[in-house]
Amino acid sequence: MARRTRLRSRVLLLTAAFAIALFAITFGLSWRAQVAQERWSRLVGVETRAIATLEELIRAQNAYRAHAVAGSTANYRIVSQLLESDSLTTIDTAALRRRMATFRSVLGDGTSTPREIDIESVRVVAEAQRIIDERKREIARQLPMLERESHDLMTAGLAVAWILIICSFAAVQVTLRKVVRPIEELSQAADRIAAGDLGARAPVGGDFEVFSLAAAVNHMADELKAHARTDELTNLPNFRAFRERIDLEIERASRYPEQFGVLILDLDRFKKYNDTYGHLAGNEALQRVARVIREAVRTVDFPARYGGEEFAVIVPQIDVTALSAIAERVRENVEAMPAPAGGAPVTVSIGAAMYPDDGAAADALFHAADERLYAAKAAGRNRVVAAALRALSAR
Repeated sequence: MARRTRLRSRVLLLTAAFAIALFAITFGLSWRAQVAQERWSRLVGVETRAIATLEELIRAQNAYRAHAVAGSTANYRIVSQLLESDSLTTIDTAALRRRMATFRSVLGDGTSTPREIDIESVRVVAEAQRIIDERKREIARQLPMLERESHDLMTAGLAVAWILIICSFAAVQVTLRKVVRPIEELSQAADRIAAGDLGARAPVGGDFEVFSLAAAVNHMADELKAHARTDELTNLPNFRAFRERIDLEIERASRYPEQFGVLILDLDRFKKYNDTYGHLAGNEALQRVARVIREAVRTVDFPARYGGEEFAVIVPQIDVTALSAIAERVRENVEAMPAPAGGAPVTVSIGAAMYPDDGAAADALFHAADERLYAAKAAGRNRVVAAALRALSAR
C-alpha cells in the first residue's frame, strides 16, 4: 500500500509554504516602504500632522465660539493646548498666536459684544486656515515624487498579488484533487449506502484521513450488508439473502446447465407451542432448529430463515433422490432434539422442489415446494414430500 500523506501534514505544509512566501514578500515590501517612509516623513509627515492639528484647532475654536461666555477664559485652554502641540513647533505660528491673544483679550473684556467676539474668533480661524493652505501647497509641491514612489510600490504589490494568485491556484488544485474530490465521492457513496444501496463503495484515495474514512465507510457497508441479509434470531441468512441467492443459482444452473433443489421447512404446530410455552421458548426452539439445519445440510448448501417458523434451503448440484435424503436427515435430526426445560420436542414438515423439473423461475419453485409442504402437513406432519402428493418418509 502506498504511503499516504496525512491531511494535517498537507495543511501544515501548505500553510508553512504560504507563510514563508508571505513573510518574504511582506519583508521586502516593508523594507521598501520603510525606506520611502524615512525619505518622505521629513518632507510630508510633518506637514500632514501640522495640518491635522490646525484643523482640530479650527474645530475647537468654532465650538468654543458657539458657547463662549463673556469674562470666562478657563474653557479656552483646549484651543491653547492645541497651539502648543509638538506638531506645530516646526512651522511659523506667530501670527496665529497674536490672533488668539487678541481673542482672549476680547473675551476678558466685560464690555465686549457677541459680535466683537465672533469677529475675533473668525480672524483666529482665518489665520489657522491660511497656515493650512500654505502647508498644503508645500505638500502639493512634493507630491509628484511621492506619487512616483507610490507607483513603484503599487507595481511591486501587483507582482506580489499575481504570485499569490498563481500559488493559491496551485494550492486549490492540490486541495481539490487530494481532499475535496475524495470527500465529495465519499459523501456520494455514503448517501447511496444510507439510501439502501449496500453494494455502493467509496473510492479509497486522497490523504491518510480521507483514505481511512473511506475504508471505514466501506467496512461499515460490508457490515450493514451482512446484517441486512442475516436473521438476528437464528444467525441464518434471511429472506432477502435467500431470494438473491436463488436468483444467482437459477442463472448459474441455466448457463451450464445443472439441477438444484429447494427445501421449504415449517415447524409443526408452532403457534400452539408459542401459546403453551411462551414466545421466549418459541424463539429458543427456532434457534435450535436453525442449528440443526445448518449442521445437517452440506457446506455448499444455503440454509435461510424464510419467515416466521419457516426455513428454506438451496441445495446445489443434486438429484431428487439425494435431495430427499438430505431433507430426511434434517427432519430426523430435528425430531431427535431433546426437549429443553420449559419446552417440548418439536418436529418439522418439509416440501422439496427441483430445478428445472418443478419450475424454471424462483416463484414456480417456491410454489411447488409450498404445495408439497402443505401435503406433508395434510398427511400428518413430521414428514418429507419431494414429489407431488407422495410422502417419502413419515413418522
